[in-house]
Amino acid sequence: MTARVFVPLVGANGEGAQLFEAIAGDFAPEPHPAKLVPQISELFDFGLYGIGQIVREAATRFVAARRARLWLSRSNGHVHPWNLRISELQIGRLSDENARSAGLGLTLAAICQAFGRDPGVVFATGEIVLPSAPGAPTVAVGPVGGVRGKLSLIGDYIVQHRQALEGRKMVVALPATAVDGRPLATVEAGALDRLGKAAREAGAEIEFVFADTLEAVEPALGPFAMREIVTPARAVGALAALIAIVALIAAWLSLLHAPVALAFEPVGAATRGLADDASPQRARYDASADKLQLLGPCFDDQREPMVVGGETLVLRVSARDGLPYASLLRAPRLFVASVSRAADPVILDAEHFRSLVPSPPANGEIDLTAAIPIEPIEDEVRLFVVASRDPSLEISALQDDLRRALKGLSGAAVLTTTTSFLADRVGAEISYQFKVTNDARACPA
Repeated sequence: MTARVFVPLVGANGEGAQLFEAIAGDFAPEPHPAKLVPQISELFDFGLYGIGQIVREAATRFVAARRARLWLSRSNGHVHPWNLRISELQIGRLSDENARSAGLGLTLAAICQAFGRDPGVVFATGEIVLPSAPGAPTVAVGPVGGVRGKLSLIGDYIVQHRQALEGRKMVVALPATAVDGRPLATVEAGALDRLGKAAREAGAEIEFVFADTLEAVEPALGPFAMREIVTPARAVGALAALIAIVALIAAWLSLLHAPVALAFEPVGAATRGLADDASPQRARYDASADKLQLLGPCFDDQREPMVVGGETLVLRVSARDGLPYASLLRAPRLFVASVSRAADPVILDAEHFRSLVPSPPANGEIDLTAAIPIEPIEDEVRLFVVASRDPSLEISALQDDLRRALKGLSGAAVLTTTTSFLADRVGAEISYQFKVTNDARACPA
């Protein structure tokens, strides 16, 4: 495949008018005696080697910008090799002015060949201006002189080849501005209208592209998309990388929502060895010692724990990560919920607890204790300790939702509904159910 772009040449004084083809192909030129760059070595004899160096850099930047969009790596894209030459000229060498105006046409031919695009019938004139700022990727298209004469050359070509152009589309790529800084479409409006009329009379379609940068020509000549090179090794590597990323995300999500193992722990050494040594313990405030004095367990005839109203219930809770190191990523939050047959449910934050461990160890273990005063109202109460890693969980909203769920319920349904509600909304939970009595004789000290 070869890509061809017509380049009109007219000097600023109107002399030297001619139309030549910029040709890019995958042919390998003969080595130049001066060891010139092979891609542009055949431009040397026409005075275009200096412009060819600019064109080569512009095409390289254009390709590099597309390589950056590849999803595997920059080296994973394929472009066709290209080498530039031009058709025969009526004059031996071009002036510097005409050489600069050929830059856009040469660049478009190189780009179309690199991306395997058949440009069709394309005319182009404009100077290629490389960015001066370091790292700036955008290549500009600068204004050139003699545009009116160049448009006249294009019109002559259309008239001479009208039969071959019938039903075809032509693209005319021009700088966005004239040499005086005004929009070129305004300055050359008359010549452009005549050119459009000639194209319509030939039965062809014509599109004018006023480009301030090289990127502006892509809608008309592109898309210039780079094809990914997918080999078995790269496919396996990409699949392995994808699996690793998925596994990493899955592990991260698992740690964020890792389960929390809750358990009641013995409150004091005096209770160890008893049948229910890990259960919350009754306590009574000793004014003389200014501390809580632990009391023995108390049960009713059905072996349900009892607490005398006005006493304090001391409970100790441990929380351990269900997955190692989950607390390093997101520590659990603990709450105490109280629900009874006769009173509204209450949920408190575990900040009311006192930590028995100065700082959580590496395995994420938390050991907390709390003293809960018991109201002197005979009732059946169930205390819940719940844990959640959800940072957005709000106690007030959770408590309001629980109260709405319990509205209209009574008796044992209040306790069972609360258990289900907390399991669904929070997750990890442990509970302790007891009766409150105001008869101190039922639970001797």
